[in-house]
Amino acid sequence: MSERRILIVGRRDSEVLQFLETLTGSLPSHQHSESHAGLTHTLTLKTQYYTSTIPIWIDEITDPVEWSTAYASKEAKEVRQVLGAIIYVFKRPTSEAEFTDMVTEDLKGVGKVVKACGYSWDGVCLAVAMPHSMQPQVSKSAEEWDDVTMEYGFEFVDFEAKGRNDYGEPVGMERLREALEANDWNAPMSFGLDDLDDDELDELAGDDPIDKDGNVKNGLKLEANEMEQEMFGLHQAILGEGKDGEDDDDDDEEFQVEQLEAAMQRLQGVKDMISELPEDQKRAFAAKAVADVMKTL
Repeated sequence: MSERRILIVGRRDSEVLQFLETLTGSLPSHQHSESHAGLTHTLTLKTQYYTSTIPIWIDEITDPVEWSTAYASKEAKEVRQVLGAIIYVFKRPTSEAEFTDMVTEDLKGVGKVVKACGYSWDGVCLAVAMPHSMQPQVSKSAEEWDDVTMEYGFEFVDFEAKGRNDYGEPVGMERLREALEANDWNAPMSFGLDDLDDDELDELAGDDPIDKDGNVKNGLKLEANEMEQEMFGLHQAILGEGKDGEDDDDDDEEFQVEQLEAAMQRLQGVKDMISELPEDQKRAFAAKAVADVMKTL
């Protein structure tokens, strides 16, 4: 079973359980009240690369500020570290007031938790619109909903949509499953800038983290720029091997390249984050961040 989890959240009336049953084919056996807070379930994903059973945590948003404050807190660090996907489920609003007061505020709160997961977190963020029995509903096109949810880092999914869009891409639940299958469920736990305390930095670099030459004393002397160059060389080597070996598996090669490119993107995030740190923490943070990315290769 994967160590990473899917967190599904939504209001009590957001039809979270209807969404869950459609996604997994079943409902939790231990459902005991009208609230879906605290329920757990599993999702089995099977692709040509892996088969994995993903644990699902289900929670309920009553107050988005309180909810996000709790999940973004230091105390919730271990919870955030094991998340591989966050799915926000909501009913289509029936008025602009409902859209502003509920959907937008919920997205702000859930987006705050995503930020708290840290720069290196590479999980999936999806916002799923469920049908509403009441009419009229707020009229927004899929493109408009995309703009709304992307502002908070979420991809919009229309629960009722079927088939493919104008670009030939799957929509609706088919797209949601595709996004989950493409995620790296075996990636190491992520950490955020706020998760690094003084003890962890001292452990990384010792009492005097930088020597007279400006190197980290724990042996991890590669900074993000140097690591990026080394990975670029590895990228070229992979491509070269693909040309020379007649029996190489093309699908496996493509998968390796995608993994490498994703790691390089995370390194770019490392560089961006390092620029915001005090000078005395930059190298120690870079060392830990680079080591974290190395585990994914």
